[in-house]
Amino acid sequence: MVLRQYYLGCLAQASYLVADERSGRAVVIDPRRDVDEYLRDAERMGLRIEEVILTHVHADFVSGHLELRARVGAPIRLGARARVDYPFVAAHDGDTVDLGAVRLRILETPGHTPESISVAVYDLAKDLARPQAVLTGDALFVGDVGRPDLLGASAVTAEEMARELYRSLHRKLLTLPDETLVYPAHGAGSMCGRNLGSENVSTIGAQRRENYAIQATTEDEFVALVTADQPEVPAYFAHDAALNRAERPTLPEVMARELRPLAVDEVLRCAGPARRCSTPASRPRSPPRTCAEA
Repeated sequence: MVLRQYYLGCLAQASYLVADERSGRAVVIDPRRDVDEYLRDAERMGLRIEEVILTHVHADFVSGHLELRARVGAPIRLGARARVDYPFVAAHDGDTVDLGAVRLRILETPGHTPESISVAVYDLAKDLARPQAVLTGDALFVGDVGRPDLLGASAVTAEEMARELYRSLHRKLLTLPDETLVYPAHGAGSMCGRNLGSENVSTIGAQRRENYAIQATTEDEFVALVTADQPEVPAYFAHDAALNRAERPTLPEVMARELRPLAVDEVLRCAGPARRCSTPASRPRSPPRTCAEA
């Protein structure tokens, strides 16, 4: 079994390549927008990326699901409650994706967002019944859980989402064996949680013992704990979430549009005494990019 984590430090964001070496079948989970590294590794290992899975519609970065679809024809799988503009395979609780001797089982784990899912990973050559790992998206982090307050513009309240998250944790994720490896979508520094640990992998047993949010003894206590004193939501979250719901241009298309030689009159405008670079009316100015939009 191949289970490779790709960690992007500037976003504290993790994505994953999961595959069966014998069959050569692979999926990528929560890809960043620059997908070249997944493609290089897949080619090097003789793998075919057959699907891209999003654990939820991300708000803190622009994900690479459309880029992978364009490059290798991989369909996109999202939680069944997702509302997006592009075609996707609806992931329901208990659905499986078989890659040969590797099986993925979908766990619907709403709470951070309504459509959030986690992905349990089974190495069938080792154990047919117990997962080796679970990719928890933003439901469960190392040392924390996902924020329930990021849907402020919707009709769903933070309290309602926190109650869903409590049930997702206690009815789904915490029922997995203690030794199951926990691979979250973020690490320390992410604004998708407030107490994330520095480690990028843990176990269900360790989180059961050590995660402050899981120590809450009742649902009401959990709700009060995870809804209080959350930091302000960064302004770019709404922008990135909208891009991740949209049928938008891919990164190569954007680069081809934006990276072009300047005309002489544009150079002269930039080099003038006032140094005021204006953008021609025929080419609308793009908003400033951040690491989250790369």
